[in-house]
Amino acid sequence: MSDTAPIINGTPAPEAPPTPVLPLFFRSVVGVNPANHSHLKLDRSRGFGFAQGAQSLPIGLGEFDMVSQHYPIVFTSGPAPTPVALMGIKEGVNPFVSANGAWRQDSYAPAYARAYPFIFVEDQATKTLYVGMDSMSEQINADTGVAMFEDGKPSPALSEAISFCAAFRDNLNAGVAFATALDKAGLLEEEEATINFTAGGAARVRGFKVLKADRLEKLDDATYLDWRHRGWISAIYAHLHSAGRWARLVEMSVPAAS
Repeated sequence: MSDTAPIINGTPAPEAPPTPVLPLFFRSVVGVNPANHSHLKLDRSRGFGFAQGAQSLPIGLGEFDMVSQHYPIVFTSGPAPTPVALMGIKEGVNPFVSANGAWRQDSYAPAYARAYPFIFVEDQATKTLYVGMDSMSEQINADTGVAMFEDGKPSPALSEAISFCAAFRDNLNAGVAFATALDKAGLLEEEEATINFTAGGAARVRGFKVLKADRLEKLDDATYLDWRHRGWISAIYAHLHSAGRWARLVEMSVPAAS
């Protein structure tokens, strides 16, 4: 027990259980089931307002090519790196989502944002997966949108959302496996970027890793061939190509003239 636990009548009070860490955007995850949610509707017209403060988003391996055409792809720091699309230079600001929640029409919306408010959750006790949703999402309500259930069964809209979520989960896991292999092979290096705006002000982006192209030359032939069979070589070059998107982020983040 913590030395700072409060004392009640001379007896240490029990410590509160740790607050669970929820996935990005989620405020409350509950299992989707007809018994409790047959009256609810899914309203995608509410847009992407939930992503307005997302500086980065996790991406799946199959998204690398598309993402590289719009955003820099980097990897999170730490022992379990995850590939992410960098959305903005300033923390808490996503310039690709407008004030009314619309994603820029000329830019790709990563699958993580399109899968929300649904997510697959593993029951730690049974090690089984179930479909969860953010019960506090504006996209879930009782008045507008399409029904989530019909006659006690998932509606076509809900079935499509679940299938998309399942496919993305597999794709995301493949991306994590890819990033982990790069890191173990010593190809990733911690970086940070400091941007000084000509109109004044600066921004710093840190806490990410990038692949060092010159280290690819030291990769042995067997590993390279294995990675090629896995489709990882194209992902590597998509990551390297995406570095050209930093200029766009800087341009979109220039402070407005007063």
